[in-house]
Amino acid sequence: MTITVEQVIEKYIETRDAIEAEKKLFDAKVADLKALQENREKWLMGALDKMGATSMKAPHGTVFIDWKDSATVADAGTFLAWVHEDWDERNTFLENRVSKTAVKQRLEDGQTPPPGINYTKVKDVKVRRA
Repeated sequence: MTITVEQVIEKYIETRDAIEAEKKLFDAKVADLKALQENREKWLMGALDKMGATSMKAPHGTVFIDWKDSATVADAGTFLAWVHEDWDERNTFLENRVSKTAVKQRLEDGQTPPPGINYTKVKDVKVRRA
């Protein structure tokens, strides 16, 4: 029996649909479990707060308060002006990264990537439903 492109495409789409269906079921189960865990975390935080504690040990484990830091830009212009006022001291507030979207647009406009930037396209095969 000869396998045809049409047959492989058909089976590929069937398998992709089956994966997506299973993923939706899995995601729904996980969402329910995550909600349950969030409720438990809130309860435990309340218990720690009520006792004025930062941690508590129990036979099955230890609950403790952990702090996570977050810094986001509220006003880019104001922030960058502040950095440039004293570049030598304040440049450590910046991190280097390049915008893939801007580089791609530059290439689409017929220009080369900016100096020092590599741009790569990876060839992949996709299957679209008819």
